[in-house]
Amino acid sequence: MKKIYKAYGELDYIKEVELPSHSIECAYCGNTIAPNTGFYIKSQYEDIFVYKCPLCTNPIIYNSYTDESFPGSMYGRDIKGLPENIQTLYDECRTNYSNKCYTSSQMIARTLLMHIAVEQGAKEGETFAKYIDYLENNGFIPPNGKKWVDFIRKSGNVANHQIVIKEKEETEKVITFLSSLLLFIYELPNEMSEGDKT
Repeated sequence: MKKIYKAYGELDYIKEVELPSHSIECAYCGNTIAPNTGFYIKSQYEDIFVYKCPLCTNPIIYNSYTDESFPGSMYGRDIKGLPENIQTLYDECRTNYSNKCYTSSQMIARTLLMHIAVEQGAKEGETFAKYIDYLENNGFIPPNGKKWVDFIRKSGNVANHQIVIKEKEETEKVITFLSSLLLFIYELPNEMSEGDKT
């Protein structure tokens, strides 16, 4: 998994204590871990544990009441062969999701579709609708994928122009389609090209 969050480097954990073990995904190194030492924070309503990832040593905050960790785990698969600007936006979209910023995640997803179109040859400065038409007319949208593009268009449009708060489940659908589209456009063609060379 690509490192999205900046690592803290070497940290000294002072007075670590034994804690209940929880299976969580480290957002720094991408590994699933089950640490059992760290720091304990007690409040009136909830218990907060600060675990140290045993693999990369970065801190992970875990809320026992909500069963949530911060930074949260990334949603969506890693895609190989993405151009830098596409990679940056895809990472932003997934990072916002992991931090429960679902509305901004969907707005970025909409923007990402425009960047994909331009990166694949569409002219800059066109409307969003024209970018979607370009992707469809030039074979970049898989068969039966138009309804997914429409879903991202509508959800992103609402997030941009209406006073609404987007939800987790809807954002997961958006990222799932985006990862499939990026796989179709970038990773699979590159994998085939590499295979042809051997």
